[in-house]
Amino acid sequence: MMRPTLKSTLVFAGDIRIKLLYLMLACFVSVALVNSVAGQTTVPPGEKAISLKVGQVWSYKTRPNEPTSTFVVVKIDRNLKYGTIVHIAVRDLKMKNMSSPNGISDKISHMPFSEDAIRQSLVKLLKEKAELPDFEEGYRLWKEAFNQERAGFYTISVAEAVGIAEKTLNQ
Repeated sequence: MMRPTLKSTLVFAGDIRIKLLYLMLACFVSVALVNSVAGQTTVPPGEKAISLKVGQVWSYKTRPNEPTSTFVVVKIDRNLKYGTIVHIAVRDLKMKNMSSPNGISDKISHMPFSEDAIRQSLVKLLKEKAELPDFEEGYRLWKEAFNQERAGFYTISVAEAVGIAEKTLNQ
């Protein structure tokens, strides 16, 4: 599920100045709400903050049929509106894919996530610096669409997002 854009519908009667005032207030509150939740990460007491870096390989809370699946952090974007967006490539999947010759896809080259969604999916850092897979084309397409507000990023777990990708592949 991609992160929805916060929208408000306002219906007012009366003076246009009052309508504009309410509209400006609604916009301010909407921006404040988005900014207050964007990029927030909390570290439980007694735990160290984990620094996510490009090239890291992580194990994560996988789907039951993919216990050896991992992901590589391929890019990290800092966005003033939404906070940190972590881009990953997922490996060692067992996604059904009717278009694939063997019926299975074993990787996704680019998936964008909120930092919180990634942190909630993490299990263990496996490697500090790995060679990056080919993700640039997927990232470029995503970035163009994101800049035009036609794409978002996942705010759910990596496993849930992989499940959605699998369903999408087979529709």
